[in-house]
Amino acid sequence: MDKIICIGKNYLKHALELNEAAPENPVVFFKPPSCLVDASQTTEISLPWSLGEIHHELELVFQLGKDNHGKIQLKAWTLGLDLTARDLQKKLKDSGHPWERAKAFPQSAVIGPFQKLSSLEELLESQFSLTINGNVAQKTQGKEMTWSPTQLLSDLESSFTICDGDLLFTGTPEGVGPLHPGDQLNLTLGDSLNFQVTIAKN
Repeated sequence: MDKIICIGKNYLKHALELNEAAPENPVVFFKPPSCLVDASQTTEISLPWSLGEIHHELELVFQLGKDNHGKIQLKAWTLGLDLTARDLQKKLKDSGHPWERAKAFPQSAVIGPFQKLSSLEELLESQFSLTINGNVAQKTQGKEMTWSPTQLLSDLESSFTICDGDLLFTGTPEGVGPLHPGDQLNLTLGDSLNFQVTIAKN
């Protein structure tokens, strides 16, 4: 893996909850691989509370890989969290600066175990959700995206070199909000995927 590619405001209702206009083109930013946490290896993450409020952003995540002809494709999928230092992000946005300081802190990209992609259409019809301490915080279907995963991949390839193993975070639906020490998070997609993440109390 060379990079983690993230898409911002790919669900209209999320843009609206941020009081921002819907983008005309995909909003793209990157996270380094050092941000990544595999929840199948460790289920507890520590967050830098000194940055201010840190928000959860539930996302459908794809692993990108080459087919037998060397063409990049959507290879596998999982659910993930794009964690955001929201106070810092707003300050950076208001100053006209890039967001990386609010997006690329350690353990800010969380993923579950990857599942083989058999039918993209069926996957996008499936409901996925984030539950925090037993309460549903975010819930949607991939078909609600403004740009589908295949559209995103086509757009990205026109501007960037996509490497085998790169990850694509496809954007978050409405319902983002702050996390707290000790929170118990559960990420679910139908009967296909269910895993937990705990926010460390320290």
